[in-house]
Amino acid sequence: MKKLFFLALALFFLNGLSAQENFKNSINVGDELIISKPSSNDYRFIDVPRKNFIIKRGGIANMASLENNIVRVTKITDSKNPTITIEKANGRKFFRVYRTLKANLNGAINNGELKFPQNGKKDSLAK
Repeated sequence: MKKLFFLALALFFLNGLSAQENFKNSINVGDELIISKPSSNDYRFIDVPRKNFIIKRGGIANMASLENNIVRVTKITDSKNPTITIEKANGRKFFRVYRTLKANLNGAINNGELKFPQNGKKDSLAK
């Protein structure tokens, strides 16, 4: 009975590990994504500079201005946990200061901070 309990517990934890999808093979340089509202107050998987750094550089620190922006992937790192570099699709700067931002690809998509466009080729992966 004890062995059965530990086997069931191990299977439960292994299932939890595979719940996070890996989007490394489903995205390429040049693909477009949409920045959505963060699940908490701050973005956890998109590296947004702190407000005081934005203001020091002469920008406007309005985090709500990120929502519903269409961004283009400019660089993808090859690693187990890929990091992408994104820029605005319209060519403007984030907060009038930063040309690009970095994001943890898997975490941002799994958490809903980045989404695939509804009419894009990644329709089946969008959550």
